[in-house]
Formats: sequence, structure tokens, C-alpha cells
Amino acid sequence: MHNYPSSQWLDSLGLIRGKPGNAELAIPDSPPPAGQTVDQWLPAPGETCHGLFQISSAADAPDRVHGGVMRLVRTLNLMSQAEVACRAVVVVAGPATPCVLKSAAYRERIAEPSLEENPNAPWWNTLRQQGVPVLVCLQALAAQGLSLEEVEAGIEPVQSGLSASLALGRNGFVLLNL
Repeated sequence: MHNYPSSQWLDSLGLIRGKPGNAELAIPDSPPPAGQTVDQWLPAPGETCHGLFQISSAADAPDRVHGGVMRLVRTLNLMSQAEVACRAVVVVAGPATPCVLKSAAYRERIAEPSLEENPNAPWWNTLRQQGVPVLVCLQALAAQGLSLEEVEAGIEPVQSGLSASLALGRNGFVLLNL
């Protein structure tokens, strides 16, 4: 383990510096955290963190899973491997909004007709099965000419993604923009 004097004050916050273990992944059948396994700051095992994952950037390509979705999955897996419970909520807004469309609407509006399904759809289902609420901003849908009827089943509409984020922030959820 390296000693980083500039961050010693982090010790006083109840954090630990260590490597994630080999505990079960939070999201089964998903990629583990990428990169090298190094010591990093983590909440102490057994603690719970609250993350508000706001996905609002445009997707890299219509035929690939949105990068924010994959970063969310990897973060949840990292916390799980470190034996830290992570209560997560996802808010999808802005240019990312099309990634929550049903496959037929996604294919018609965003992708080529040859695309069989929205590549994000399986991840939304998996996240919801793991107890992660996925919210979509109705204002962002309207701004992009999309309707609530085109949104994947089980994704909860909110009038304003920003208002939902403010409310969750006031209740201890830390905002993470993806």
C-alpha cells in the first residue's frame, strides 16, 4: 500500500483505503470494474452509500450501450466487491433520453431499421430487477419530441429530472453525472 500524505485527512472521514474484494457482483452477468486493481478510497465495508446517477449526455453510438449506463454498472459492481451497499437511483434526462425508449421506438427514431433492440433495454431491466429505480424526465422527452408511450415499461416518469435530483440530494443521495 502506498502512503499518500496529501490525502491523509481522508482517514478521518471513516473511509478505508483498500482493494475491492472478490465478493459477488451487484449486477449479475455484467462486466466487472475495468482497469488495474489498486488501493482506492472506499466507504468501510458494511456501510451504505446513496448515489444519484444522472445520465444526461448523448450516447456514443446508437448501436452500443450508453457509456453512462456501463459506468453505473461498473460502479455498482465495484461497491459490491468492496462489500459496500449502494442504494442507487438513475435519472435519465437531456440528450440521453432516447436511451430509455422501447426497442420499436428506438429503432424507428434513433437507430437503423436493422437494429433488433435498443441496446440499453436489457440493462434497464437488470437494474430494475436489482432494485435500482430508473426515472426519466418528461420535460426532456417533450423537448426531443418523444412521448411517454414510447418509453420502456417500468421506467418511472418524473416531471423534472432536476427537481427529482434536488429532492434526492436533500435526502442524502450524492449526484454523479454520467
